[in-house]
Amino acid sequence: MKKIIYFITLLFLVGCVDLSENMYNDLGKDNYYQTEQEYDAAFMNQYAFLRTMYAWNVFYLQEITTDEACLPQKGRDGYDGGIYQRMHWHTWTDQDVIINGAWQELFKAVGFCNQVLNDLNNSRSDILPENKKKLYIAESRALRAFFYSMLVDMFGNVPIVEKVSELNPPTKTRTEVFNYVEKEIAEVKDQLLRSTDTGRRFTQEAALALLSRLYLNAEVYTGTSRLDDCISVSQTLLQKGYQLESTWDAPFAWNNENSKENIWVIPNDEIVANEMSVLFYRNIHWSQRSQWDWKNPNGGWNGVCTVREFIETYDITHDRRCKYDPQNGMYGQFMWGPQFDLSGNPILGTNEYAGQQLDFTLDLPDMVNNKENAGARNIKYKVKVGAQGMENDFALFRIAEINFNLAKATLRKSNEVDSKALEGINKIRTRAGVSTYATGELTLDELYREKGREMCYETLRRTDMIRFGRFIQPMWDKNYTDKETINLFPIPLQATKLNPELKQNPGYTK
Repeated sequence: MKKIIYFITLLFLVGCVDLSENMYNDLGKDNYYQTEQEYDAAFMNQYAFLRTMYAWNVFYLQEITTDEACLPQKGRDGYDGGIYQRMHWHTWTDQDVIINGAWQELFKAVGFCNQVLNDLNNSRSDILPENKKKLYIAESRALRAFFYSMLVDMFGNVPIVEKVSELNPPTKTRTEVFNYVEKEIAEVKDQLLRSTDTGRRFTQEAALALLSRLYLNAEVYTGTSRLDDCISVSQTLLQKGYQLESTWDAPFAWNNENSKENIWVIPNDEIVANEMSVLFYRNIHWSQRSQWDWKNPNGGWNGVCTVREFIETYDITHDRRCKYDPQNGMYGQFMWGPQFDLSGNPILGTNEYAGQQLDFTLDLPDMVNNKENAGARNIKYKVKVGAQGMENDFALFRIAEINFNLAKATLRKSNEVDSKALEGINKIRTRAGVSTYATGELTLDELYREKGREMCYETLRRTDMIRFGRFIQPMWDKNYTDKETINLFPIPLQATKLNPELKQNPGYTK
């Protein structure tokens, strides 16, 4: 799975849902599916969409709009038309490229799933065995449902499209989209592979993890609580044999393909599938190549930062998840302070601090007025020394999250945390080197803070902030957002122009 060969996609999404075929050679679908291996390649290509969306626009929308990440202007760098400032200030519009990019990525993925399902349904039994066909159909439907779970979270009211040729489909309500995701997963989950067969595909356990997340947020999505269902599927999943790793960083390490904690991941390879390397080099300063002997042409963008207010939710002195300072034997996920190369020599700045040691500060005045050293840098997914790209598999679901989901659902329902969930969260605390919780100490507010510390930069923060009512609250350089409609992103202008049947989300003008 680390070295999947992806065939060239000739199908592109037009007008949100219409797939058109552009032929660049004489290889079309009518003469492509001649062997079982060609079906395998087409089927596996659905997974390729995950790397792009989680490296770029989906990551941006879920992280730099929150209190745990930002991409501020630093001197002459990082302005880019003010797009990142609008993301942090919650002043985005339906014309912002990041929002449009996430919409396009998700509907391209849906469209490709639909194309693969169409081809599978029309496959020849003498080429594709029936048992593999049934599995591929179930898994393709599950992947499509996963993409729709992201659409229901970020955009809410969207079309439900199951056919390649469907033009101008109407908007469905957020509740209808939620129900669709639930139905699809319920119908196919028992036909999927189990985690004992593979950890890199959408398995039965991944389906349970998706349902756990979906039910936890059901009241936000539909207005109706589904806490009992969240509790049930979370308890079931916790019995499936997953184990929390003994160290906090094992699920994210460059050799994490056999992690006992990760339920479903996006496979990455240093050479042939390293698009997600941006999760590393987007954060580090361009002078820091020598700190890892980084061989990638992208040496560092000096972009995404974390502010003091979030860093200080940790026990900075004791929490192993916090500071990264190899000079003092600390291997957390946030870099601040003086920076050194592999030999212990100072790394020098290049702009405002040219010729001086690069010294990251926790303090950022605002989103505009910063120097090149502003802000702590997150390197949760550290690369191996001398690497050309990020080989770390990206965790989409891990068992740590299920402990938090179960704890939240039981606390919300009965003000008493599930004992197994508390045990899991205390194991998370113990491996981080900080004190455990007694039963009464794990309040909803403390659970919110601890999940933020444990799962930062895992594209969950915006969803969690909305569920806790925190997304519209003031944070660092953002004032109170005076309308809760900001909890949904607008349907992009480009999409509404192409499809007149789309309805804009409340709070935005079409």
